[in-house]
Amino acid sequence: MRILIITFILALVGDVATAQQFMTREGRVRFFSTTPVEDIEAVNEQTTAMLTAEGQFAFRVPILGFRFEKALMEEHFNENYMESTTYPNGTFEGKVANWSNDWNDGNAHEVVAAGALTIHGVTVQREIPATIKWNGKAWEIESTFNVSPTDHAIEIPKMVRNKIAESLEVTVNAALAPR
Repeated sequence: MRILIITFILALVGDVATAQQFMTREGRVRFFSTTPVEDIEAVNEQTTAMLTAEGQFAFRVPILGFRFEKALMEEHFNENYMESTTYPNGTFEGKVANWSNDWNDGNAHEVVAAGALTIHGVTVQREIPATIKWNGKAWEIESTFNVSPTDHAIEIPKMVRNKIAESLEVTVNAALAPR
């Protein structure tokens, strides 16, 4: 299974056979929804990510990896909203705009990751702001952005619509070390 996942990621980033690669299997993705009725938070620490020395990237988030405070929320999330058996992964693949190998100076650099964000089987082209920093051993990547369930054809039943925000805050943290 791991070989299949790695092969998938390599295919996503294109011809990376000659490029240096940086990778993690322990990236963290958190989403947060706040409404006057309820706050909902889920965390996934099973995110796989790859970055090449040319700035190409691929992130894969297993939907079943999200953990909620309440088991019932997790069950509804996977069965009713995300249909996790049909759409097991969320992905984001593309290129860091204006990539520079000079960024390995230990300073944080504001970047834009441009690419295809696929959630619930629906792909949307996005430009997502991020911070990238070389810590001497790995690229540290941090990003916070919003995702609307309606953009990805995720239907929220009318009876719980007031409990789920129209736009969810997503936070990504990952340290990608050389492979």
